[in-house]
Amino acid sequence: MKNFSEATAIRHSLTLDLALTITPLGSLPCLVKINQSTVFEDMIDTRTTVTRQLPLTDPVNISIQIYRNHPDAIQLALTIDGEEILPKYQYLANPPTDYIDFNQVWTLNIPNFYIWLHEASGQGWIV
Repeated sequence: MKNFSEATAIRHSLTLDLALTITPLGSLPCLVKINQSTVFEDMIDTRTTVTRQLPLTDPVNISIQIYRNHPDAIQLALTIDGEEILPKYQYLANPPTDYIDFNQVWTLNIPNFYIWLHEASGQGWIV
């Protein structure tokens, strides 16, 4: 006989599945941090996907810095738990884009993913 958590398929440790796909246009150094931890720091010249599992209630803070010469750039796509975040909600990033062709730091800060998604998708506030 199964115990309660096995019978109801309850996950004991709830996580968010994050997939950040970086498509370079050229070859350039790239630094990617998720929640202040470096997850990628290298030359990027081919499409690369960074995947992470984060605790459900942790914030999601992504920062990306490239060091480019014209016309190099990168294009971003992001999904969290299967939900398209970039390019759909690129206007909430700083600066508001999913195409990075500048040497400044690009950031996307999500304090609590499901509360943020509910508000960003126009479904109102969750208290």
